[in-house]
Amino acid sequence: MADLTTSYMGLKMNNPIIVSSCDLTKSVEGIIKCAEAGAGAIVMKSIFEEQFLGEAALSEESYGYYPEALDYLRRGGLLKYAPQNMCKVIEKTKKEVNIPVIASINCRSPKLWPSFAQQFQDAGADGLELNIYFLPFDLKTSGTEYENFHLEILEEVKKVTSIPVAVKLTSQLTSVPFVVNKLSEVGCDGVVLFNWFLNPDIDINRLKIKNIIGRGNFHKSLRWVALIAERVDCDIGSSGGVKNAEDVVKQLLAGAAAVQVCSLFYQKGLQALKDLLAGLESWMDAHRYPAIDDFRGELSFKKQELSFKDPVDAEGYFRAQYLKTFSKI
Repeated sequence: MADLTTSYMGLKMNNPIIVSSCDLTKSVEGIIKCAEAGAGAIVMKSIFEEQFLGEAALSEESYGYYPEALDYLRRGGLLKYAPQNMCKVIEKTKKEVNIPVIASINCRSPKLWPSFAQQFQDAGADGLELNIYFLPFDLKTSGTEYENFHLEILEEVKKVTSIPVAVKLTSQLTSVPFVVNKLSEVGCDGVVLFNWFLNPDIDINRLKIKNIIGRGNFHKSLRWVALIAERVDCDIGSSGGVKNAEDVVKQLLAGAAAVQVCSLFYQKGLQALKDLLAGLESWMDAHRYPAIDDFRGELSFKKQELSFKDPVDAEGYFRAQYLKTFSKI
């Protein structure tokens, strides 16, 4: 029988499948169900700073006799205590499950990242996932500046925490490998590729802008996992578009340390998790792989590169595949 145990960010997991940040992981009851279904770990539903901005928009009438308190709350004092409910969920969850529980943070204010991170660590979270996203819409801000935000946030969080920290990236970066490498150099324990946010759409009848749920692009994630895995000093996790056990195998062959899954469980329920594990185990048995580390990254760029005499030959191989596909050579 195949051994599915693995490690991600230094966290020991019974298998490489993580239930990613979503409504399934926002409550103690939901997390317990994920653990019972066989999840290797879970990422809690992200806490967004915007959730609490409405509460911070307090009127002077409400605090007319306490102007100092009103000023404090308007400056973000209320936000400092925003994670309290999530901390309670972490504390209760850690008493009920024995799988890694990773807290997820998404902020706008730089000072809140380390504040939230420290509170989650104190509550007992096994790791952190920084859900960083800056839409590059400013005409005068370079791509380098946006990318440096990631490094600055990570450095501030690492100063106040000791548990493993991962960064979940968007694919909208000028150079994904460069950013991942820089993150690893400043102490990132893992990078997740990629984050799939809401997408804009337009209602042409009501003349209004609306948002639709973003869809994970499996092949985009697979490509960059394969190109980056084992070339940087941190684990690479995949996220987006996994539909079956074959997809899990592909991400592991590309070099993923863990595979985050979400949409599939909404479509088919958490019982689909058992199917993923059974399919992975069956594939490993059929190919006589006793453990995941025996085949992880076998088809990564790093391993493929070693098959050639020098890097130029490896680049020629990938370029030839592109030409063969599109020009029918």
